[in-house]
Amino acid sequence: MSGRHRISAVVLTAAVAMLAACSDSKTIGSSTTVSPATSDSLSPTVPVTDAVTTTGDASTTTVAITSTTVAAATALVLRDSGIGSFTLGAAAASVVDGISVQLGDPTRDDAADYPVADGLGAYTSTDGEIGFIAPMGRSVCWSINLCAYFGGASTASMSFTGWTYVNDPTSALSSVSGGTVGARWSELPTMDVDAGGCYSTGSGAIDGVRVALESTGDPFGAFDDAGNYIATLPARGDVKIISMETGKTPIFLYGDC
Repeated sequence: MSGRHRISAVVLTAAVAMLAACSDSKTIGSSTTVSPATSDSLSPTVPVTDAVTTTGDASTTTVAITSTTVAAATALVLRDSGIGSFTLGAAAASVVDGISVQLGDPTRDDAADYPVADGLGAYTSTDGEIGFIAPMGRSVCWSINLCAYFGGASTASMSFTGWTYVNDPTSALSSVSGGTVGARWSELPTMDVDAGGCYSTGSGAIDGVRVALESTGDPFGAFDDAGNYIATLPARGDVKIISMETGKTPIFLYGDC
């Protein structure tokens, strides 16, 4: 993909799902269901009851509407150096437990090995298709499609290396300037957008956080009659954020775009 920003495996998968022209996604690791964390400092999800009152000619009826809500996620500001109060490099357990206080128990907890040293300080999967910063990796995801990534030489030594945020219809999380999944370029004057891309998908950054973008209008580039690729920028109102990420995450090393 052209542009200044390198998109991770998860972010690229989100973009590719919208474009049959781009490469297929691949599954990393095996999924397990984690048990709820046990700690005196962790608060359970609290059921919230709203009362709706209707008034008739003869009587007043109160109907209780009960819903289970996730704790407010306003503390989890998306940052280029972490998320909320959790900074890249922090121990895996503290990050997982802390984010779970806000978002509830994780929905996925995947592990993967990258046993092949690439000679440049990073590692790859056995088939050489996926690269990561450490020989062992772990990804933990929550229901709003926020995933945190951890890496290390062993399970015990894993630290926070990055996060991705994709396909959240609620747009629950945002960067300090309001960058969030679904937000349009026209709403975000501080967002930088790169010219050129993979058909209708492009890349950029807001508040230092990398973003993958989709244009609902003109593509990010096209070929002229001579076969030369021309990088372009679609109209601001047509460009929206489809995913966000920061730090080091698993990366597809080969792709069509």
